[in-house]
Amino acid sequence: MKTIKKIDKKSVANVYAYFLAISAFLVGIFIAFANIVDRILQGNNDFISIILLIVFNILWGVLVGLVSALVGIIIGFISGWLFASLYNLAVKIKILGGIQIELE
Repeated sequence: MKTIKKIDKKSVANVYAYFLAISAFLVGIFIAFANIVDRILQGNNDFISIILLIVFNILWGVLVGLVSALVGIIIGFISGWLFASLYNLAVKIKILGGIQIELE
């Protein structure tokens, strides 16, 4: 078993920022689709209004998803950097013994 005593701050920050950005973008898209279904189920829609509703809500979902992803990248990078710094500090002053991992 190997023990991880130090984590690279930038790699943890990049991974966490990536996952937060992907999840924020997907949430924006799912909100757009939920809004489309909600508006269509309300009724009083003809064909053109349904098409415009779908197009504008998808574009709005992409925009919200991209803005949320950018915010997620910033928050993820900062919090990943802080987590790696705190982990390295805790291992250095012997609060934690490190992460034990078995490599094959």
